[in-house]
Amino acid sequence: MKQICSHIQNVKKEIISNKIRQLGYCDNAALMSCKPDDEKWLCLDCGFFGCGRSSDNQCSLKHNEQQGHAVAISDNMTIWCYKCDNDLDSILDDIDEKNKSRQKIEKIAEEIKQLMFTKIKQNKDKQPTQTQISTNNQIVPQVFGLKNLGNTCFFNSIMQVHILFENFINQCLNGTKILQQYYLNQKDYSVIQKQSDDDDDGWIETKPKQQQSSRIQSSSKGTSINLAFQNFLLNARRAKGNSYDPYDVFKQCAQIYGRFRGMAQQDAGELLRCLLDALATGEEKLKNFQVNKSQTNGKPKKTVIENIFGGYLCNYLKCLECNRVSRTFDFCLDYSIQISKPKYKQNIQHEQQYEEIPSEEIKDEKIPYFDVHEHILVQKNHTPQPSNSPYLQIRECLDSFTEYEELDMKKNYFKCEVCKKNGKTNTRALRKFYLYDLPEVVTIVLKRFQQTSQNKFQKVTEHVQLSEFLDFSDYTLLKQQGKYTVEEVVEDYKDKLKYQLYGVVVHSGGMNGGHYIAYVKHNINGKDSWFYFSDSHYSQCTIKDVLGAQAYIAFYEKIV
Repeated sequence: MKQICSHIQNVKKEIISNKIRQLGYCDNAALMSCKPDDEKWLCLDCGFFGCGRSSDNQCSLKHNEQQGHAVAISDNMTIWCYKCDNDLDSILDDIDEKNKSRQKIEKIAEEIKQLMFTKIKQNKDKQPTQTQISTNNQIVPQVFGLKNLGNTCFFNSIMQVHILFENFINQCLNGTKILQQYYLNQKDYSVIQKQSDDDDDGWIETKPKQQQSSRIQSSSKGTSINLAFQNFLLNARRAKGNSYDPYDVFKQCAQIYGRFRGMAQQDAGELLRCLLDALATGEEKLKNFQVNKSQTNGKPKKTVIENIFGGYLCNYLKCLECNRVSRTFDFCLDYSIQISKPKYKQNIQHEQQYEEIPSEEIKDEKIPYFDVHEHILVQKNHTPQPSNSPYLQIRECLDSFTEYEELDMKKNYFKCEVCKKNGKTNTRALRKFYLYDLPEVVTIVLKRFQQTSQNKFQKVTEHVQLSEFLDFSDYTLLKQQGKYTVEEVVEDYKDKLKYQLYGVVVHSGGMNGGHYIAYVKHNINGKDSWFYFSDSHYSQCTIKDVLGAQAYIAFYEKIV
């Protein structure tokens, strides 16, 4: 049986709070010229605060070696035992989860992290004066970083993309300012505006009404995250200095989804889905929507979040025994696609490039926002074409995701209801995915983390070349109300499915550790500029940098 670390049990939690004093520069900074950006470690025996082993001076490592102190915690919430020469999470991974000593140490570690987390929140570093980007003497909303609260780069990268700068508010979302009208409308989530004494840019600072805030917090967890998200959007615009502290909205998210409560590294894709789902749920509960599902045929788009990010995925299945066709439509806030090239099989199912789906074939299908007596549904029979690029293109990934696939004995047999009545349990079938009712923002998640046959996860590191512009007409079912020909429907959709890239989340590293960064496009005085964000650090970059990054999540906004 592997030995469990006992050194952390000697740490007295009641005196930790006194040791965690004002955190900022290394205690040896004046003597050793330590860099302010180096990772810092707090000794839990005496409270010495020093730069880590990856720094030039390694003050924390040398201190613990000289003093014989065992345990330290970093400003990123990693606990390290110098006696065991390993981080606590790795040590505990080798111990049975049911082991009582492990459970005891996990509880102590969580309390220490929470104390550190709270103290960092209370003792923020002194911030420099506000920095804004100025062009032609015009002041524009500033670009700023987000503080890392302890392995929260996954959270910061997603928030940077959704922070709603001028381009996101005014240009995308079909120019309707949906999110501005909703989340920046103080009446929706009971906040009041208070003009700051040094306000010079027209933005407001918000504080919740105390009597209404308590009602919101007690009504539902979903509602409280909506309030925190709204305050984040409003107050982040008035960030003093180069970074803003997203503690409040992260705390609300962690309260709803317990997996984010610790300081362990998390998946940005999972955080994205949880955040959007929580915001949509909170909005739905607050507004108490009443929707006739018989008119929408399935999951309706009831909330602002669902209308902006929500679309449908059509799963087309054709039995190769009886030729029966079925279609199911699933609502989704993003499209997760494999990192792979298409097989380039010739499409032998259809002779025409565009064709109307016969009403007889879909009369019993539940198609969202579609009436078989009033609408026409057109599909494009797209055949992928090989690329000459040395790199895998994102369009190739979409081609692979939406190409025909035969379900046979080597994969999953299809259970056809018609053939089942004739005594055949499993049959061969063709399957294909179509996109349907695309939202204002299309989110593409590349499946970089995949499960192997040994039930382990591995990261797919193959580079996927992004496109600055994407036309989704090759993959989307076209819907039109009224008596139209196929040609008229195609002409009407000619420019309606064109999108442009505005945000990218990148994961660097492997399964045992890594870091998330984001690229976001900002509109500065009518000109698009790309920026690189790594927590509190940011810099301007080029579109070439963005397209060449190892993308994990890509955000495309509709061109209007």
